[in-house]
Amino acid sequence: MREVIVDELMFIEAFERDEDFSGPYSQSAYLYLETGEVIWVFEDADDAEMCAGIDPRENAALRSKIDTYPETYLQIPGRDHGEHHDILRDFLNSNWTDDEELWTRARNAYSGSIGGWKEKVDNRDVVHAYYDFRDRRIKEIAQDFFRDNDIQPIWK
Repeated sequence: MREVIVDELMFIEAFERDEDFSGPYSQSAYLYLETGEVIWVFEDADDAEMCAGIDPRENAALRSKIDTYPETYLQIPGRDHGEHHDILRDFLNSNWTDDEELWTRARNAYSGSIGGWKEKVDNRDVVHAYYDFRDRRIKEIAQDFFRDNDIQPIWK
């Protein structure tokens, strides 16, 4: 396995992004295997300028570099929207609390919308418990991603 120093916060931001709701400007994220840096590239060079003020030539040059040296860049997949819902359902079915009334209320609040669930459950402790669960689950999925790509991340 190849050891790569990876900025944990930047990687997780890219890895947990909801690809189905990425906004009007399509971007891809890559892990530069030489340094562990997370690199964002717009699919359309003109979008880079409009959205982030990045010179379209700079974005195009980076895209070209990634295409020319694919062995040094690993595309970081985001999560599809369904995966986010699966994680919430897993949380709701887990033993995250000993308070049966709270557990039932949280389960019953979910009707297919994560935002709607947070609003309906209206309990900061429950929402924070969900975020903690989600963060652990995303890291587990990330570890599987790295293992599948023969990489041992060294988190920084």
